[in-house]
Amino acid sequence: MMMGGTRPPVAVIAGTPYDTGLGTELLRAKGVAAQPYAMAASPDEQDWLQYHDPGTLAASFHQRLAELRAGGTEQAMLFCNSLSAVVNHDGAVLPVVSPITVYGDLLPKLKSSLVVTGNAQALLGFERTALRIAPRHRMLGVSDSALVRGIEAGDVEAAFAASHLPTTLRLAQHLDLDAVVLACTHFTALLPLIIAVCDLPVIDVGTRLVELATLAVTGSATHG
Repeated sequence: MMMGGTRPPVAVIAGTPYDTGLGTELLRAKGVAAQPYAMAASPDEQDWLQYHDPGTLAASFHQRLAELRAGGTEQAMLFCNSLSAVVNHDGAVLPVVSPITVYGDLLPKLKSSLVVTGNAQALLGFERTALRIAPRHRMLGVSDSALVRGIEAGDVEAAFAASHLPTTLRLAQHLDLDAVVLACTHFTALLPLIIAVCDLPVIDVGTRLVELATLAVTGSATHG
């Protein structure tokens, strides 16, 4: 629905206020109107819902989409890798750009990768997609929920330095993997730090999500 010639904001849906806010800021930096909608108040709450009550989480997600559509929203961006693995958003009432969208584009281009996530649900989402479209893909998966919590605490550099990620990146280089995939939107904040210490190509799913959501909106605007 168009309002006075202006497209309604993209709905940025994610696990916590942090990653929801980050996705919103990145879209706005590209000139795309965006509005944040967090599904939980903290990483602890989001993890609890994903592992202990995924049915309620999925129902809340789809209810939110229905409410947004009723309010005129035309496009959603699911800016959370683990959430995208837990809620089935195929055939949703709104078009949803999600990490699964990115994996589908990315995996056929890689033979191997180090996949770094915030919890094991996100690893599952990546591996499930790989088994479906690129079964020969060699995946080394690492999840680090403590790093997510360190980032949310506010000192990104300290969180990175205190984590096992620098050592894991060196292992990926030693194994001569094709790329490092940052499959946690919290880790988009680490991108400059990771690029500075890693010689392998670094693919940030969060950055790709913002690019795809921007393209979805501008493409629709161009043709509509």
